[in-house]
Amino acid sequence: MNGTEEMSGKTSKRRVPAIDRAVRILDFVAASGRVPGVSELARTLQLPKSSVHGICETLVELGLLQSSTDGFEPGGRSLLWSSAFLDRMDIVREFENLLSQDRRLDDFTVTLSTMADGDVVYLACRNATKPLGFTFQIGMRLPAIYTATGKAMLAAMPKAARQRIVTEYWAAPLTDNAVKDASSFEEEAVRWRGLGYALDRGEIREGMVCLGAAIMDIQGQPAAGIAISMTSAEAKKDKIKRYGAIISELAAKLVCR
Repeated sequence: MNGTEEMSGKTSKRRVPAIDRAVRILDFVAASGRVPGVSELARTLQLPKSSVHGICETLVELGLLQSSTDGFEPGGRSLLWSSAFLDRMDIVREFENLLSQDRRLDDFTVTLSTMADGDVVYLACRNATKPLGFTFQIGMRLPAIYTATGKAMLAAMPKAARQRIVTEYWAAPLTDNAVKDASSFEEEAVRWRGLGYALDRGEIREGMVCLGAAIMDIQGQPAAGIAISMTSAEAKKDKIKRYGAIISELAAKLVCR
């Protein structure tokens, strides 16, 4: 069960427990930045140690993990999947081409993301050279309700679809600036839809402001999002308005096929 499911008390009846555990282990190993062993994985993920050992051994044999004297690291086979996924995502190449041609965002961290369940998943990023205090990475997942691109994509959805996702995948706040409840989010969504872009004012990280706009597919549904990040000190009202318009303009040039 992932974090959002634990908080909502919901889980999918169609999930296979062994696969769910394997994915949780892979996610933890990939995100930890360390080389966790069986004991740490079992303790942190609250899984039986014997199950963790068996799953890890299987994942090593499959090339999804590799073992060392200290524990487990990501295996090379996962790169085949990520490469195949990104190869199909023409939007990533369009995003990179657009940034190379339009230099108005050169001073900012720029990200491209999509939605998976209640999270945004980052597909591409160009981190700025100046300090931001937060580094975006490809494959990183964050709660959609607190991110600029997540807000923008949700705001562009039909109301019923948006409210279902917001309710089902409501996540614990990451900072004190987080939107408080689903009703407040709905009020914000109406505003973001009218503006054409959404704001994260320190909801992912204190002191960081992000502006995001939805990228639509050929059916006119939100399929991805583009965002820029800046420090709170930079986020003056006129600057937000100016770059919000730019983000909306660039998002309109990108289409998910």
